[in-house]
Amino acid sequence: MWHAVTSEGETIIEQHPGYLGKDVAMVLIRAFFDAKDVVRCVYIGEAWTLKEMIKPEEADAIIRDGLENHPDRVEVVQLQGEDHECGQIMGQRKIIRPESGRPYLGPLQMIIDLPFMPAGAHVQSDGRMVGILPVRGMRQ
Repeated sequence: MWHAVTSEGETIIEQHPGYLGKDVAMVLIRAFFDAKDVVRCVYIGEAWTLKEMIKPEEADAIIRDGLENHPDRVEVVQLQGEDHECGQIMGQRKIIRPESGRPYLGPLQMIIDLPFMPAGAHVQSDGRMVGILPVRGMRQ
């Protein structure tokens, strides 16, 4: 799901078009955000992550095989935000599924505050879902 705000202050709530495939969905979202002149957005989605930082030798296997069957995977709701003035921010809430009872969300953890992140670490994000806001240019 996307929650976006345009330069005119209009709020947009939009379902992520994942059924089109990852790459096509992001091309569509980027074009839509450009047409609407979006200046701020948050992506909210379910994802898998790991309990701790990976070792460099594990990276190729994870990229090749994904996290679906990784023994240390954790299910989270991921919140990934961008603002044309302030940059990026990312957090997550662990999905806790007890053996009995309803699933619930753990507390919000900002990515830079995760327990395994070294103090003062710099987090660099890249990929198809980073830098999605329209480039600010002459139109603005």
